[in-house]
Amino acid sequence: MSQSPYRTSRCILKSEELFLLVVHNNYYGTNSGNWGLPGGRIEWGEKPAAAARREVYEELEADLDELHDVGVWTYKGYDHKIYGSLFDGEIGRVDYAEILEVNWFTLSEVKRLAARSKLHAGFELAAIEQFLVCLEQITSS
Repeated sequence: MSQSPYRTSRCILKSEELFLLVVHNNYYGTNSGNWGLPGGRIEWGEKPAAAARREVYEELEADLDELHDVGVWTYKGYDHKIYGSLFDGEIGRVDYAEILEVNWFTLSEVKRLAARSKLHAGFELAAIEQFLVCLEQITSS
């Protein structure tokens, strides 16, 4: 088994008309105030979808339903695999060693965060919009 071509696996959680974003702890332990998608590094031999499930569970103690492949985005020279999931569960214990803040945002609020450069990797809005396109295709077929 080989290493994944992706650096991380992240997941868009959509509940009703809200999207979950988090502020990850950084190397310096400071809150940058930049919001990103939950998820993290893919372990050796791990499939990206399994990594997304594991990371979301480790960070938020949340189980995910079906994962939809949203695509791949590049950040700091590395490819990051993005999935989306309709979420009607509960956020359990938050791992505050990894996550500093958790919040639900409307699409309009995510757009405002993007306009203020308050998204961690910068691709979060595009990924959310692509997830909405994926969901539209699923419901129309």
